[in-house]
Amino acid sequence: MIGQAMVEHVARRGRFDATVELNRPLCREHFLLRVRVAGDFPATRPGQFVQLGCRPPDSAIDFATLMGGELQWSPDRPPTPHQPEFCHPLAMLRRPFSLAGRGDDERGTWLDVIHRVVGVGTDWLSHLSPGDAVDLIGPLGNWFDLPGDKSIALLVGGGVGLPPMFYLAEALQAAKWDAVAFVGAMSRDLLAVTFADDAQPDEGGRATPCVEEFARHGYATIVTTDDGSLGLPGRITRGLEMQLQRMTDDERARAVVYTCGPEPMMHAAATLAKAHGVDCQVCLEQAMACGMATCQSCVVRIDAQGSDVVHGVIDGRPWRYRFACTDGPVFEAGNVVW
Repeated sequence: MIGQAMVEHVARRGRFDATVELNRPLCREHFLLRVRVAGDFPATRPGQFVQLGCRPPDSAIDFATLMGGELQWSPDRPPTPHQPEFCHPLAMLRRPFSLAGRGDDERGTWLDVIHRVVGVGTDWLSHLSPGDAVDLIGPLGNWFDLPGDKSIALLVGGGVGLPPMFYLAEALQAAKWDAVAFVGAMSRDLLAVTFADDAQPDEGGRATPCVEEFARHGYATIVTTDDGSLGLPGRITRGLEMQLQRMTDDERARAVVYTCGPEPMMHAAATLAKAHGVDCQVCLEQAMACGMATCQSCVVRIDAQGSDVVHGVIDGRPWRYRFACTDGPVFEAGNVVW
């Protein structure tokens, strides 16, 4: 994940104009957004992300409107500004979105992201229609590693942590790995997946080909909901623990847990993996403004190594800050100081 390949990737990232191809709801709050990127988009891998503009791109606004012109201020009334950011609620900063998929054809590259409506920026995204203009910066961050001595993946995705699991499933199929996916949410109407017509989630926690995003790659899924409205009742980690207990010692030795989602969920998944002797990689979700370590807002605590500057010590464990955007977002779970 780190080294010459990462250096070459960083050198190729850039800003790209794009056009919306589809924007459809997956559940009550989540949307699948597919954009067609203009130009030659660099190679991407599962775990990477883009910084997506959540407002009309400057390239879609004529210069006069963008600048707003001179303000005429008279003693009897205030000026009337015309700049878009003064006239409508707009998200000034880009938002990070993990890649949920990618395709390349004769027309170029399309990218899939999944967004949940939580504020002004994502609300703007939810109203986009085919043909609308957007822009993005990417590809950013590092990616999941597929160790050569492993061949079984346990994909644990909660909420908006699902997109990199979808993209990873495609890479796992190409690498001929076996895999089981885990999908969890508070309730059925917050599960950001497409359910198959011919298979249902199992209430006892057995994997079935019930989620199309994984079934199309040959992988079955364990679905959990906190309120028991679909699949196995309880947290997603309940399903993971049951699966780990079913596996043989040989299977656990060949397995890797890959997880993305809320931090408490990832921490719990990493703890379960460690207890069963299974490697774990986490894709950390952090708020960030730039995605390129300029704003330094997405720091995470990672074990200090060798000559690293030590920023703190917890329970005798020295750690230093790393950037989720450039050092991550993917880290070995054992190196994260939760």
